[in-house]
Amino acid sequence: MRIIGLSLLFVAFSLPLAADPLLVRGADGTYLPILAEGWTARSGGGVQVRLRKGVNPATVKERLAERFTDQTVEVRSGGIFISAVDLDAFQSAAAGFDVGVSLPQDPILKLREKQGTAEDIRVHRDQRVLADASDFAEVSVTSVSFSAVDGLVKLEGTVAVAPAGEFAKMAGAVKLHAFFRMKKRAVDDGSEENRRKADLLVVRQGSLLYLRIEGRDESGAYLVSEARLKKY
Repeated sequence: MRIIGLSLLFVAFSLPLAADPLLVRGADGTYLPILAEGWTARSGGGVQVRLRKGVNPATVKERLAERFTDQTVEVRSGGIFISAVDLDAFQSAAAGFDVGVSLPQDPILKLREKQGTAEDIRVHRDQRVLADASDFAEVSVTSVSFSAVDGLVKLEGTVAVAPAGEFAKMAGAVKLHAFFRMKKRAVDDGSEENRRKADLLVVRQGSLLYLRIEGRDESGAYLVSEARLKKY
C-alpha cells in the first residue's frame, strides 16, 4: 500500500463538511487515508482496515456491508475485515465512499476557541514544534490542479482569515502554489516536506484549508509550506 507518508496526521482531526470516507484517491493517483489509519491485504485473502482512534467500527461495518455486498464484512481486531476482496478492488470501491462517520474537531479550531491557551494541542510540523493558530491563513478552495511532471499544485481560493505577521494583508481571491518532491511521477512519500503539505492532494472545490505561507513567487502566487485540511 502506498500512502503519502503523513498518514495524514492532521486529517485525523479535520472538521468535515459531512460524513467522511475511509480513504480518497489523491491527485497523484495514490490512495490517502481519511477515517482509516491504514489497510493491509491478508495472506489468506481479504483486506484488514485499521481505523483512526474514535471511529466506531460497528457503524463503519454496516455502511461497508452496503458497498461490498458480495463479501463478508466484520469487526475484527478493533478494525474492519472484508473477505474475498483484493487490495486494488478494495481501494477502488472504498475511495470516497461515505461511511456515515465524521472526524473529530480540528485542533487549530480549538486553539482559536480557547484564544491560544491550549498549549497541549500540537500542530504537526516535525512533531516537536508547537504552532499558534494565527500562523495559518484560512482559505476556501475554488479550484485546484496538480501536475505530476513537476509536482506543482495550483490553488485558487478566497481568504477567510489572514495569518498574523508578514502576510496579514492577505485578502479576497488569491492564487497559491505548492511543490511536491516527486519520484517516478509520483509524490515521494518519504519526504518530510511533502508530508507537511500532503492534505493538498485531497482538496476539492469548497474545501477549507489552513495554510502556512512562506513567500510569493514571480507570478504573485503565495507559496505554501504547510497545509492542513479543515473541511473536506
